[in-house]
Amino acid sequence: MFFEQTETSRAAGLNYLERLARRKDDRAPLVKPESVQAQIKSAVAWGTNSTFDRLGEIKQPVLVANGDHDIMVPTINSYIVSQRIPNAQLIIYPDSGHGFMFQYADLFAEHVSMFLNRD
Repeated sequence: MFFEQTETSRAAGLNYLERLARRKDDRAPLVKPESVQAQIKSAVAWGTNSTFDRLGEIKQPVLVANGDHDIMVPTINSYIVSQRIPNAQLIIYPDSGHGFMFQYADLFAEHVSMFLNRD
C-alpha cells in the first residue's frame, strides 16, 4: 500500500528501508497506539460531520500531496480536497502509493521547501 508493485517503486521502497535502518541517532519516537486510535477516530469523524464542507473556509495556502495510486487515502480525495480549499496547491507523485514522501524524499522535501518559501 505504500509503494507500487512496479520495479522502480519497489526499488525506491527498499532504498527507503535502507535509509531508515542506517539512521540510529535523532530518530523520531515510534507512534503510540493511542495516537493511531486518535487518527482512526478522526478519519471516521471526517465523513460524519461538516468538516469536509468547511474546507472552503481555510484562508492560508495549503499544500496537498499524494501518490498517484494511494489506496489508503485515495488519490481522488486529494484532488477533491485541493479543489475545495481556495489557495491549495496539489502535487501528485507518479508510480507511488501512500509512501510517496519516502519514495520521493528529496523531491518532496524540495517541494515543501518551495511551498513554504514562496512569495
